[in-house]
Amino acid sequence: MRTVTIRRSVLALVAAAALLAGCGDGGDGGGEPESTGPTDNGVSALAPDEILARATTAMKEAKSYRIKGSIKADDGKMDLDLRVAGSDVGGKVSQDGATVELLAVGGQEYIRPDATFWQQNLDSPEAARNVVKLMGDKWAKVPADNKDFADLFGVTSVDEMLEPDGPLTKGETRDIDGVQTIGLVDTSAKGGTIYIATTGKSYPIALQSKDGAEGQLTFSDFGATFDDVQAPPEAQVVDFEELRRK
Repeated sequence: MRTVTIRRSVLALVAAAALLAGCGDGGDGGGEPESTGPTDNGVSALAPDEILARATTAMKEAKSYRIKGSIKADDGKMDLDLRVAGSDVGGKVSQDGATVELLAVGGQEYIRPDATFWQQNLDSPEAARNVVKLMGDKWAKVPADNKDFADLFGVTSVDEMLEPDGPLTKGETRDIDGVQTIGLVDTSAKGGTIYIATTGKSYPIALQSKDGAEGQLTFSDFGATFDDVQAPPEAQVVDFEELRRK
């Protein structure tokens, strides 16, 4: 194998990130206990931009959260489950039976695709076998100049993730897993609705695409400690460039 070609799956990962960045997904979701409290937080009376500003601040103050859901990619459905702690992130994305684990700690990114991923995306069965043998259960360290996964790892940027593509208007109120929310509708062509908790902390609870068909994502576990989001031991790391040479 001359190069590691991560064609279809990387494009799908980037598509996932693009949906995240433009209020592109959502659905039912869960908030932490603070979000489900009975006390009205007053955001329903605010202008849409003020509500979003409150939600952005609340999410930043939480410092950690979980993003989970399914979205439509070019050639199928993609499931993702990511845990964010400050600028660090860990989790996985899955599509067509293949799964890629993602990890970023202290600015260093790692990926750990399963055997199915390599079989689907490399140039030949022999190339896939070589890479699977080399990696085992190790992580591949992604070089700083490799931007294939940059957009997906960008879920640590609250400002970018919640920034709408167009003006916002107030939408319907919804109960999402016991959390009372109000929708903020992005009126741009891409559309989408972000649902903000109206009780407890004004966290964003869910993102939904314009017609709901493109998928949905939920936010939960605000302020949680994710002990598994930490750098792997050096003995469990393979250099990404070494994979390219296989």
